[in-house]
Amino acid sequence: MRKIVYVLAGLLCCLLGSSFSARADVIWEPEDSFYWKHAEECTYVSRMYTTNGPDNKVISYKSPELPQEVDTWENGVRVQILFTYEDSYGNLWGIYDDYRGTTGWIPMEYMELVYDSIAFREEHEAQIIGDVGDLDEKYVGETIYLWEYPGSEEYTSMEVSDYTPEYRGIYVDGNGKRWGCVQYYFGIKNTWVYIDEPTADFEQIFPEGVDWADADRKAEEGLTESREENTPEGQEAESRQAESQKTEKSGRQDSREGSADRIVPKLNRNLVTAAVVLVISVVAVTAALLVKLKGGRK
Repeated sequence: MRKIVYVLAGLLCCLLGSSFSARADVIWEPEDSFYWKHAEECTYVSRMYTTNGPDNKVISYKSPELPQEVDTWENGVRVQILFTYEDSYGNLWGIYDDYRGTTGWIPMEYMELVYDSIAFREEHEAQIIGDVGDLDEKYVGETIYLWEYPGSEEYTSMEVSDYTPEYRGIYVDGNGKRWGCVQYYFGIKNTWVYIDEPTADFEQIFPEGVDWADADRKAEEGLTESREENTPEGQEAESRQAESQKTEKSGRQDSREGSADRIVPKLNRNLVTAAVVLVISVVAVTAALLVKLKGGRK
């Protein structure tokens, strides 16, 4: 009997542990009627953006199909966009949640991405080595820093408890400092750790500040020298990628400057048609009933 109790208790602990692990990785979904109706058509984002709309303001709306205003911000306000949705007119909308009961949809044309860990990885993809590792066990019990990206002044400090963070991908900056990309560590995603001295703060790592233009140049030169297969095809591919990114950025800027009208939600054509048909049907049925009622009285 005692063995059965122990087995049941063990199973219960496993189930509870699985439940807590699942909750830790759950994606936050906003309590928004339009989102839940179109959830399968939305793309997960969860990144910070800065408002940058015409007339120095950005307006959020009830939904991409309902021009009811929710909030108005001046340019320069940071907003976390959880999901995006593309309407039937080709406009991309982002939803935010203030976690106090208010949600709204914003034209992504008026939002500029805040430079973050993902952006850093995309920009420095050619300089990141795909090595995998974790910090030394000696850092258990120590307070380490997890950086938004190498050289960023935004960071999270936390005490290492049970195990050290694992990193996937190493970036070596122009001064030879090694940074590891930590994809996930106790609920924190997409950060970087200074592998050589993870307990050091910004001033200790960069006592003279950061000149990223010079650092990037040095890092790229060091990477080129260390490559065993530095083929012309590889150089051509990197050149095409850089040119593509430059063209895309220029295109977005030209599109913004050439846009005269503010983007506002437009009623869904199918919904409008369905509403018109419904109204006509109701009027027709009502008229038929009135005619029948009058005929019955005669």
